[in-house]
Amino acid sequence: MLEKYTKAYMPEMTFPVRSIDPVTCSRCGRCVETCPCGGFSWTRGEVPVPIGFGGFAQACINCRSCIAVCPTGAVRVSGSFAVNEGRYRNRLTGTMSAPNPFGADDAPDFADIAPELTDIERMIYTRRSNRIFKDTPVPKDLLRRILEAGRFAPSAGNGQPYHLVVITDPAVIRELETRSMAVLRRLKNLYLNDSGKPPWWKTLLFTAGSLLMVNKFDPRPITAMEKADRNEDRLFFRAPALILILKNTRGISNPDLDAGILTQTLVLAAHALKLGTCVVSLPMVPLSYPIMAGFRKKLGIKKPFEAVTSIAIGYPKGKIDGIVERDTPPVTWIERG
Repeated sequence: MLEKYTKAYMPEMTFPVRSIDPVTCSRCGRCVETCPCGGFSWTRGEVPVPIGFGGFAQACINCRSCIAVCPTGAVRVSGSFAVNEGRYRNRLTGTMSAPNPFGADDAPDFADIAPELTDIERMIYTRRSNRIFKDTPVPKDLLRRILEAGRFAPSAGNGQPYHLVVITDPAVIRELETRSMAVLRRLKNLYLNDSGKPPWWKTLLFTAGSLLMVNKFDPRPITAMEKADRNEDRLFFRAPALILILKNTRGISNPDLDAGILTQTLVLAAHALKLGTCVVSLPMVPLSYPIMAGFRKKLGIKKPFEAVTSIAIGYPKGKIDGIVERDTPPVTWIERG
């Protein structure tokens, strides 16, 4: 029973097994660029090597984007990711499978069922988070179309409890990255542990932190902070446009939910327009701190609005979208007798 209050720091984790075929690997490094966790070591011209760091046996959350972006099919991932204990224990079933909307005994080849699916279904199954962007600016008229789609997203009481900030100035995007990483880097460096058994004081510190802010001390985001730290603080992957999603804290019912529905609507609209997106929430906590009050004013953020998340948007560089296997959440059916 006490487990839900303990083992918050570096709990036991199971990682998928990643491998790269050296024969078919093109040494392009796209798997390295797309990995949200900094989970590969790579020297240009060599085959990338899956790695872990700072107490993580492997740096992988099993998103399988590395498979989707590989141009030669050289990347292999097997097994699932799980946090096995403590308050962040994984609640998924561990059953990995490709899209299977018609409930076949075994997931079919996607090409065989794609003609039977709607356009929205095909986009949902093939959409991947994009972290490899072209330098090409996103035309303002396309950004307006994305925002207009969001205006029709459902919200409690039709309250639309949000404010959107669209940033296409690279200097402002860069400032948000560097200011945010100045905070996140300290947390990440404190969290990581290369010395074997976690020291007692870190266990105590991060367990206490998880009791106060349970959603902020899961181990997985730490790897994303490490990747940004290695890559010049690039939290938004050099995307040419950024949309900040702000919630009205006085909104009806659950404004966080409404902001999430809006975010997904914007993402799907962007992909329908052949753009790529990545939802990035890491900088939102530092953005709320007093030290960034001046920068919030610069962005036009003032009470009762608070930043919830952001969407990096741009043209994908090469093929990004693709079919991957995904873990399975539990489903309870309560049917008519």
